[in-house]
Formats: sequence, C-alpha cells, structure tokens
Amino acid sequence: MDAAVSTSAAFRPNTYVTILRTSPETLTDEYGDEMDNEVPVSTRNPFSIIMQSKRQYLPSENRTTIVQTHLGRCRANVDVKETDRLKDERTGFVYMIESIVHPQDPMGAAAKSFILRRVQTDNL
Repeated sequence: MDAAVSTSAAFRPNTYVTILRTSPETLTDEYGDEMDNEVPVSTRNPFSIIMQSKRQYLPSENRTTIVQTHLGRCRANVDVKETDRLKDERTGFVYMIESIVHPQDPMGAAAKSFILRRVQTDNL
C-alpha cells in the first residue's frame, strides 16, 4: 500500500467549524456570576455535522418516540478536546462535545468521530 494513500480521503465535510476553548481564568459579570469565556482556537476547520433520527421505545409510557442525535466527523489532525465547543460557521449553531472516538488506524489518518449536543445560544 502506498504511504501517500489516506483512509480519510473519503471524508466529506459539509461545513466549517470554529473550535472554542475555555480559557483557564474565570470571568465574572457585575453580579459575580460566571460568564462564558470561550476563545476561538482555530477557525475554518472542515467538519461534517449530521443529524440522525431514531425511533426509541419508552416502556414506562408504552409508546415510541423519535430521538434526534447530532454526529460529527473531522480529520485526525484537527486539535479538538472533549471540553471544547464547536461553532458551525454556516448556521451559527454551537455544539457541545459529549464524546470523541479516536479510531485505530495503522496509518494514523482515520477521521475522528463525535457525538454532539446542540447548545442554546443567544442568537437563536
């Protein structure tokens, strides 16, 4: 197998994302309440964010419901931590990372996968 071949070649981003990281210092407002102090670490990262719907049975209510989840993927070289937030540059939505999956790949080029939760922001 040629060393120039990448397993992430099939990765198809559908948006660009800004990675927001919380700085170690705590910001407070005039009332002493903590404020968001997220700083953009990098911008224009190619990302794939997809919403999936699944039917789930709730035995306590004896009915099915539809649960929507957001899944994300990015290339292996993008610096993303589980405590970061992702801002979709196309829609303006902000996502919290619930979990990151680092797939094992002998070439080290497999795309990272994420389970995301959309966060309510002031502009929505």
